[in-house]
Amino acid sequence: MSNTYFQFKQFKIEQDKCAMKVCTDSCLFGAWLHVEENVKTILDIGCGTGLLSLMLAQKSASKIDAVEIDSSAYLQAKQNIESSIFSNNISIFNEDILQFSTKLNYDLIVCNPPFYENEKESNTHGEKLAKHSLKLTLENLIQKIKKLLHTNGKFAILLPYFRAMEFENKCNTNQLYIERKLLLKQTPTHTYFRVCYVVCLQKTNEIQLDTLTIKDENNEYTSSFISLLKPYYLNL
Repeated sequence: MSNTYFQFKQFKIEQDKCAMKVCTDSCLFGAWLHVEENVKTILDIGCGTGLLSLMLAQKSASKIDAVEIDSSAYLQAKQNIESSIFSNNISIFNEDILQFSTKLNYDLIVCNPPFYENEKESNTHGEKLAKHSLKLTLENLIQKIKKLLHTNGKFAILLPYFRAMEFENKCNTNQLYIERKLLLKQTPTHTYFRVCYVVCLQKTNEIQLDTLTIKDENNEYTSSFISLLKPYYLNL
């Protein structure tokens, strides 16, 4: 999936100063997330350049804590957040989430984590942290979330589709219950390549399953994609 420059309709970031280069699937994840009225505190784990935090701030007045381990990404996120109209809602921390300490129990925790574990590593340290789970495995991520999540809170995560069964098995063994699930594919002829989850600590009666295709047979954005992303993309 190619990268695109993301801009909010409610404010405009000058591209020559602090443009956010982000992936379409991350934008879809943020747009798909629902922030309920009772959500007062949100934690964004591995916030990158601040995309999810800013998207959630656009749809909620919640207090948001954003944690990013990589210093360069943290500085970009800090600049993006400070340049936005939501700067008072978001606090950003340049820390390892496994070492992150807070007295809060969050109503909503979101994470777009490193995609790979136990695979060939990238050449640079930054790429390793971003693309490989050198610091944050799925197992220790789940354990940390269980400590930080409010009893009635929810956790949302974006993963490669090939890790869906692994994640669901870990949910089963860690008493986490899937509430919503979104399967993403690039075109009607592609297989699913990403999966989004919302899970909670309380048992749910059934899983709400959604599917979304980004482009149609004519390589045009689908109506479902446009409807979901239109509040965030300037040119849809």
